[in-house]
Amino acid sequence: MGYSKKTASVTVFFISAFFHEYLVSVPLKTFKIWAFMGMMGQIPLSFISKHVERRFGARWGNIVVWSSLIIGQPLCIMVYYHDYVVEHFGETLLEDHSIV
Repeated sequence: MGYSKKTASVTVFFISAFFHEYLVSVPLKTFKIWAFMGMMGQIPLSFISKHVERRFGARWGNIVVWSSLIIGQPLCIMVYYHDYVVEHFGETLLEDHSIV
C-alpha cells in the first residue's frame, strides 16, 4: 500500500498493543497501560536485538529476545495482579492492618 516497513511494523505493534491491553483490562475491570507498553516496548527491543546480533552474533541476539520474554511476561502479570488487588481490595487490606 506504499507504506515503509517501519511504518507498517509500528502500526501492527500499535494495533496488537491496543488489543492486548483491551483483553487484559476488560476481565480485570481495571485499565492500566502495562500490556500496551509491553507490546510497544517490543519495537525498540527489535532494534536492540538486531544491534546485539550484528555485534556479538546471532546467539546473543536470541538471548536478548528470550530474556525479555522470560522476564517481561511474568513481570507484567505481577504488576497487573498487584494493581488488581490494590484497586479491588485495597481498602479492606488497609483496614485489616490498622487493627494491629
